[in-house]
Amino acid sequence: MQLEKTLKMNLLFDFYGELLTNKQQDYLHYYYREDYSLGEIAEQTGVTRQAVFDNIRRSEALLIDYEQSLQLYKNIKNAS
Repeated sequence: MQLEKTLKMNLLFDFYGELLTNKQQDYLHYYYREDYSLGEIAEQTGVTRQAVFDNIRRSEALLIDYEQSLQLYKNIKNAS
């Protein structure tokens, strides 16, 4: 299940990442593309693990909201 979520989040990030702030993009990049832990991201960015966790969860929710509105991922998935 985690691999499937990671793949989906990476695709949503490809489609809608530019709609996020630079900080949100950075956190999602580190977490999903570079496979950093929350602690590693916190150390890299100078914030707490909780702040990283909260930001990633809010960013994921935004990507899902964008997908519900625009359905780019759904259209690509249905086309294959």
